Amino acid sequence: MRGLRIYLADGTYNGTVTMSSDSSKISAIRVTRENISNYENELGGPGVYLLLVGSNAIYVGQTGLDTIQKRIQNTHSGNIDSLWHTVLGFKFTDFTISSNELLFIENAMCEYVYEHFNRCLTTSPQKKNCTKAFRRRHYHLSGVQIHTCENYMEDIKVYISMFPAGIFPLCVEEILHIAGKKVSATAYMLGNQFVVCKGSEFSITETPSCPVHIRKHRKELMDEGKVQTIYRRCTF
Repeated sequence: MRGLRIYLADGTYNGTVTMSSDSSKISAIRVTRENISNYENELGGPGVYLLLVGSNAIYVGQTGLDTIQKRIQNTHSGNIDSLWHTVLGFKFTDFTISSNELLFIENAMCEYVYEHFNRCLTTSPQKKNCTKAFRRRHYHLSGVQIHTCENYMEDIKVYISMFPAGIFPLCVEEILHIAGKKVSATAYMLGNQFVVCKGSEFSITETPSCPVHIRKHRKELMDEGKVQTIYRRCTF
């Protein structure tokens, strides 16, 4: 890959990382969920993406109709939307790429994740169908299209290999869960921040022992519309 450019937003591979190359039609970005709104251009196109969960699980997705930024903010299967903390997106500059080509690359990406990481959370395609033979016969692509898609996959693998300590941010700890009194919440540590996941809940009723600063923060969350009150529960 010629003319590789890597930008480290905070000077380290633990923050937002963007990559591009003079010889590739793909650019890459890894950014936390909280910061994706700041990277509309880097996520503003078709492509494939990895949603990182905890420190060992990955959901693979693709989009051609929406931009990556819009797609990752929409609904995914299972409880993925309440768990992922970081996205590694691969944007294609070729806006004419077909849906079958994207599905071909998504399948290849799933195979790569199954081979190199602990857990792949994608349910379709199934693991047994994530093979080169299945891809070549199932997505009805021409020989030229298959060759192009496989070259795209090689570029993606190069980008992934550029992360010296792997694609997961080093500071992300395991997902934490808590439940009680008809509410539940999920969170994780990101550096020195405690990040509460989407869908987490807290009771609308305050106990007498609730500290003043917690009461104040609860009110701020409700006033700012960051939580919704549903059936006596506040939900992020």
